[in-house]
Amino acid sequence: MGKKKGKDDAAEGKKGGKSKIIIIVAVIGLGAGGYVMGTKSSAPAADPNATTTTALQKPGCSTTSLHEAPKTVVDLPSMSINLQDGHYLRIAVSLGLCDDIVVTEEEPFPTAPAKDIIVANLSGGDMDELSTEAGREQAKEILHEQILEAYPAEVYEVWFSEFVMQ
Repeated sequence: MGKKKGKDDAAEGKKGGKSKIIIIVAVIGLGAGGYVMGTKSSAPAADPNATTTTALQKPGCSTTSLHEAPKTVVDLPSMSINLQDGHYLRIAVSLGLCDDIVVTEEEPFPTAPAKDIIVANLSGGDMDELSTEAGREQAKEILHEQILEAYPAEVYEVWFSEFVMQ
């Protein structure tokens, strides 16, 4: 027989819901603040006397220019990863593919190695460390390096499209 929800139970449910909302809003606010701070940094001024005749290439790509948006982006589905002390991370990653990689419904891009790298590197991580900009950047650098190694001449960039911890 089920227990009826009393006033005390209802108050507990409301408090728990409010604290989750506060945490989510705080994480989103931190992410937005990091984005704003990152966009305010200026690139060094170009030398007016320098001449460049070759376009920069995206790492591992033979024909893709570094300054162009990718033609193909593969969005990995969101994953929930267990962190230390009962916390968890909900993360979604997008992969920028080299221009010569063709993805179709008949031949989808193989994402299992990238998912495995993400889980292996972030499982058991420290929430306090990952909640800092330096911690997220370090995690992203490690994932970037290992995913590019797993997909040589296929993937040139890795982006976090979702990063929420609780």
